[in-house]
Amino acid sequence: MSKFAEKGYYVKENAPIYFTEDIQNTIKWFEDVMGWYSNVVEKDDKGNALYGVVFDILPEIEITHLAPFTGFQVFRGKPEHCVISFMQVQNIDKMYAYIISKGWDKITKVKTQPWGGKTCSITTIDGYIINVFQ
Repeated sequence: MSKFAEKGYYVKENAPIYFTEDIQNTIKWFEDVMGWYSNVVEKDDKGNALYGVVFDILPEIEITHLAPFTGFQVFRGKPEHCVISFMQVQNIDKMYAYIISKGWDKITKVKTQPWGGKTCSITTIDGYIINVFQ
């Protein structure tokens, strides 16, 4: 029996956990700078966001779960200021141009790597680093 058959499960999605002290501000950054979408899932009794998600596909598609989740699970907490993701994108040059056009300059220039791919790094509003490749 193969290990795959023996274990009886497989991973469908994997979403990094993103901590921020201000979920609304972080969500706004992802929407305004990255062009992503969001959903606040849970709020405290004062209406402050406790948990939400940010993602790059249309909410109507994301909610159906027809495509894998490609965003971040956002929780209220202290940001960790570390590399949070190695994210694959299609058309990294357009992504770079889009982010720069929104006035965000905490992104490295796109570089072609010796292995043939292209990479860049985005530093988020909370100090996380998203390494991107194509």
